[in-house]
Amino acid sequence: MKGVEWLRNYIMEEGIDAKIIEVGKASTVKEAAEELECSKRQIVKSIVLVAENEAVIAIVDGTSSVDLKRVEKLVGKDVRVAGREEVLNLTGFPAGGVPPVGHNCKVILDERVLKNERVYGGGGDENHLLLISPSEIVRDGVIVARIRK
Repeated sequence: MKGVEWLRNYIMEEGIDAKIIEVGKASTVKEAAEELECSKRQIVKSIVLVAENEAVIAIVDGTSSVDLKRVEKLVGKDVRVAGREEVLNLTGFPAGGVPPVGHNCKVILDERVLKNERVYGGGGDENHLLLISPSEIVRDGVIVARIRK
C-alpha cells in the first residue's frame, strides 16, 4: 500500500512543487474546506474509475461531480466508479486519500480546476492533504478536458 510517506518521497524525487499538510479529518470536501477555511472549489477530488479493469483517475473540483459519459468519450471505453476496495487495489491509496499525482494510469483533469492558483487534493490518507498548483498536476501528460456535469 502507498500512503503519505510514499507520496512525500514521490513529490521530492519528481521535483513537484507541492506540500503535504496534516489535517484533523478531511475525507470529504466539506470536512477539508472547513478544516482549511477555503472554498470547496479549491479542493480537488481524485475519483477512481474502472475502464475494463484499468484505473482512470478523474479530477474535479469540490463542487463538481464527474460526468461518466464525457469520460467514456475520452477513453473510448465504458467506465464506472470504483468501489472502496478497488480504489486501494488500483491506486495503492485508500479511498479518501487518493492524490492528484503519482499514478501509472490515465488521469483526466477537469478544465475548471486550472482556474485555481493552488488546490488541495488527497494526501495519501484521510488525515493529509496535498497543496499543489494545477500546473504541477498536468505536467505528467494529464488530459485536460471538461469532465464535470
